[in-house]
Amino acid sequence: MINNQLIIDEREVGKTTYLYTEAVKCKSRGLPLFILDSATEHVEKSLLKKFIKTFPDSIVSDMREVNNVVLGKLSLEEFVMNYQNFYPFNEIMQSLEKTMCFDLSFFLEKGHEIYELTGEIKGYRYYRNLYNLLAQQIILVLILMEKEKIINKDCIVILDEIEFPKTDYNIADFQNNISFLGAVHPENAFGTFYQSFDKINSLVYRRRKD
Repeated sequence: MINNQLIIDEREVGKTTYLYTEAVKCKSRGLPLFILDSATEHVEKSLLKKFIKTFPDSIVSDMREVNNVVLGKLSLEEFVMNYQNFYPFNEIMQSLEKTMCFDLSFFLEKGHEIYELTGEIKGYRYYRNLYNLLAQQIILVLILMEKEKIINKDCIVILDEIEFPKTDYNIADFQNNISFLGAVHPENAFGTFYQSFDKINSLVYRRRKD
């Protein structure tokens, strides 16, 4: 049963702490779990860092190869038909018995680095677009793998501060049973994929956190 939920709130209100608590609950219940994180600052508060410190046998994928981001180069139909040829299908297949964590910070950091050094907005937007496409590509591969019963239908994907682009399609249309739990700042909640999420009232998760 699909259960997509999204927390939208400002910084320093406990979103990552809530996600971490839910991730530990999933792990303790034996649910297949995937984590996506794009924290580029305050590493000590990163969901991914906190989780792998608690569960050091987790697998971390930190993809930095521009050519592996193919979703923007192919049509959606071409990607769906051939998704097993693209990142991160093989990486997931090699780690089916582990919790896999995706660190998406590289392209974000690269964009900021270029802008800070040169003031070039074009380079900044190029790498930020790569980041947006990478996030979408990872999620779409997970959706398709669950739909084809390659990964367990009860798997949960937890997203901390992951941005998705606005598109003329919604990858959630391919979703079968896989569920997502995410948290973002208000300015990053515009992505088309997030339209399929139920919004969690901030008072609810703050009360749970307490």
